[in-house]
Amino acid sequence: MDFEHVVFSRRSIRAFTEQDVAPELVRKLIAFGNEAPSGGNLKAWRFVVIRNPERKKAVVEATYQRNSEKNPPQHWIETAPVIIAVCCDLSVVMHRYGRHAINNMMYLDCSAAIENMLLGCVHLGLGSTYISGFRPKEMADALGLPDTVEPVALLPVGYPKVSGVRREDTPIEEITYYEQYGQKS
Repeated sequence: MDFEHVVFSRRSIRAFTEQDVAPELVRKLIAFGNEAPSGGNLKAWRFVVIRNPERKKAVVEATYQRNSEKNPPQHWIETAPVIIAVCCDLSVVMHRYGRHAINNMMYLDCSAAIENMLLGCVHLGLGSTYISGFRPKEMADALGLPDTVEPVALLPVGYPKVSGVRREDTPIEEITYYEQYGQKS
């Protein structure tokens, strides 16, 4: 599949068929994530694969909708055959770069892995989106994470029931500057 096609075909998928996702495809997605760039090549990301309906329910109960922790959980996530929780082992980052680097590296590195996995979904005919609306402590408990590992995102993965909606892109000319911010040419 052509790279441009993969990039421009990616959509946030929130509805899945009942078809299961083969373990080898999940493994391939994780391999795609593991090939992402990582500060100091630490690769502090960790992946938790969830298929069990009770575990999925516990994970989903820690989520919320529309930027408010008081809103209800995102129950649609449970319809995905697989949920991949992307986490970061802070002890790995702390060991090399100290406390000041944890937040930046945690999100930058894990986001690179997540994007590889999202593009990998398109390549494999799967769909996903990333979920970051959750209460971290509850999510860590639902995933059984040790104190040094923090949840970063959930990727519900499955075969898309619908193709997803392409949102209008901001024209590149509106978001690109030359030599310094604000300079258009």
